[in-house]
Amino acid sequence: MEKRLSRKSKKTISIVISAVVCISIIGSSFFYDYICRTRKNVDFQEIINHEVKSSTLYIISETATISGNDESFSYGAGFGGVVFSEADGVYYALTALHAVDNNPTHLYVLSYDDLTYNERIAQQEQHIGLRDYYKTLPIAEVVYSDEEYDLAILKFSCSDSFGILNIASNTPAFKDQVAIISSPLNEGRNEITYGSIISKKPVKFGDTNGENQRLVIKTSAYDNFGSSGSVLLNKQSEIAGIVLGGGRDIFDNFRYSLVMPANEINDFITTWYSSKKQ
Repeated sequence: MEKRLSRKSKKTISIVISAVVCISIIGSSFFYDYICRTRKNVDFQEIINHEVKSSTLYIISETATISGNDESFSYGAGFGGVVFSEADGVYYALTALHAVDNNPTHLYVLSYDDLTYNERIAQQEQHIGLRDYYKTLPIAEVVYSDEEYDLAILKFSCSDSFGILNIASNTPAFKDQVAIISSPLNEGRNEITYGSIISKKPVKFGDTNGENQRLVIKTSAYDNFGSSGSVLLNKQSEIAGIVLGGGRDIFDNFRYSLVMPANEINDFITTWYSSKKQ
């Protein structure tokens, strides 16, 4: 005679199945995040030489607040940038507009090898004030920006030598291998993450109405808060995109990076050049 499961047994099985499904979903979320953060690409690693690294910037914003006779200064967490042009010791760099669009008093430029204030204090016994330290660094100014692209061009002067990267003539295609050099918040400086383009075609980025937007691409190369403005590299050591943000799941684990691609950057640069001639 065929045995039937009791109502209690069915409930137990249902609970077990639900638990297994939940554990699988949570596990896959954390596993994907881990894979994207730690993925290596030996061929790509050989391409990222000193010239490439020295083109990347870490930018700290300083904001002055005046209250009566007192003036205080606050400092941002930092964001990325990449040098694309130079003339007579004046460098021009690309970054994300939203990263600088809070009216900072100063934007201080750190090279790939420069230390942040906390890093310097940790490595050297001699004490120096926070503001005194950042005042020793080059100061950048925004010379051109466009909300439609969420891009800004910074200009700064420096006697030190920075690398200069070309902007790719074409946007990377689906499955193309790419890399991001950035300094994700609380995850270390100059982190290099590898991945590929995962969007088959560009997607909209920004407000829900899709107004005044340029199309962006998605990549599996890891980013996090602090990566905005950082460079996306192709295998020709060119600027293939600028990181604008990313997507995370309900567990706050990484899903994808959103990048303003090379073709849009070239349009942005062309418009800037045209505005200078007017």
